Amino acid sequence: MNKFFREYVDLTALVIIFLMPLLLTVVIKRKTKKQTRAAAVYGLLFGPAGILTLMFFHLFENTYHAVDNAIAGTFAYNYHFYSMMLMGILLASLGTFLIKACWQKCMGRTGSNRRIFLLMLLVAIVCLPLLPITSLSVVPVVCCLISLTGVYFVRRKVKLLEGVVFPNQTAD
Repeated sequence: MNKFFREYVDLTALVIIFLMPLLLTVVIKRKTKKQTRAAAVYGLLFGPAGILTLMFFHLFENTYHAVDNAIAGTFAYNYHFYSMMLMGILLASLGTFLIKACWQKCMGRTGSNRRIFLLMLLVAIVCLPLLPITSLSVVPVVCCLISLTGVYFVRRKVKLLEGVVFPNQTAD
């Protein structure tokens, strides 16, 4: 497993980061038909998918090494381990809330972008103070910036035909 973390974890994470929004875009596009733009949906979902994937692998690797060290008898529960796990859980939670808000935006359940912007701001507030400590803390912020490209372009304005009665609509 150590070989996986040394050699293949980055490639695996990148593949998942690019494929997860693609899969979600296909699902959303099938459900919404012409009401959404595929490229904008992909861009919008790229950020939360990236955050979720990166935090999954962050937590998975730290947990694996903790268990491996516990078996070897060298594990020490200290503030460093606690803060690493807490940061991963916090960012994974924000990523989960963000992907849910982006899903609702794509499905047309909300017209407001306020929740999406608030969650992106929270990611930035959590990550940017860590920039002097580790340059990797900018990655979730970059993921959020990529998502900003699709926020305003996801939904199309669809013209309703006058006089046409749709199945779930009653004629007046």
